[in-house]
Amino acid sequence: MNGYSQGPPPSACTTMRPGAPHGENDAKRGFPPFELEAEVQRNDQVKVFLRNNRQERKFKGFMIMAKANGMRGHGYFYPSKESESLAAAFDCENFPQDCVEQECQGRANALTHNSNVNKTVINAIWTPPSFMSGEIVFVATVVGENNDEASTWWENIESSPIFL
Repeated sequence: MNGYSQGPPPSACTTMRPGAPHGENDAKRGFPPFELEAEVQRNDQVKVFLRNNRQERKFKGFMIMAKANGMRGHGYFYPSKESESLAAAFDCENFPQDCVEQECQGRANALTHNSNVNKTVINAIWTPPSFMSGEIVFVATVVGENNDEASTWWENIESSPIFL
């Protein structure tokens, strides 16, 4: 199996696309076999769930970011206990690109795979910056397979909006 089994390279922050050695994308257009859900908790943290919506479909890699006002990279992610062996926070420096320097953190502002083990669900917690309010959407790229013949991934999988 080729690829980034311990997570993507830093360049993935910009496009959220898999880089080399991923080949041409063989994903079919249309409804992705994965869903991204977000639930606001009483403490304003957000539970984020990435899961297959077809029992037989597993995934190898993924990247999740929070998007507000058209810009990705807000807030802080960490995997929940049940996903710690499969996921890790990822630092996308200089993200989000639209924020004032003191508000930008560039640390733990994405969640990604840290294992190439097949996955069916990832659970995480996202904490918004203290100044944040308004509409937030979570966006993901999910890699199904990657081998010498072909790669399969789905881009721009979005959650329903949440409001803080």
